[in-house]
Amino acid sequence: MSVLNEFLGKVPAEQHALVRLLDAVISKAAPTLTASLKWGNLTYHGEKNVCSLVSHKHHINLQVWGGARLKDPRRLLTGTGKDMRHIKVTSEADVDPKYIADLVKQATRLGGA
Repeated sequence: MSVLNEFLGKVPAEQHALVRLLDAVISKAAPTLTASLKWGNLTYHGEKNVCSLVSHKHHINLQVWGGARLKDPRRLLTGTGKDMRHIKVTSEADVDPKYIADLVKQATRLGGA
């Protein structure tokens, strides 16, 4: 079983299409990253963690390590932690593949992958 399918088995069925879309965007933007389950989340990493998909009751968070240091002119990344930021994704309409791909590429460079 793939890591993606294992994660899909843990999240509500209504989130499956959104998870698949985000996984495709992340995988295309940073094909050198490895996906694995960490803390129950679908986490993408190289030498360090880069981003993860975190399922909540009514949305998915695209969590980004180093997100506080990324160029985010649209200010989609939110959060108050020292370095971690996230994008709350409630529907496919919230996904701008080019913009998210750029954020993932930036985070990948920060993460040493």
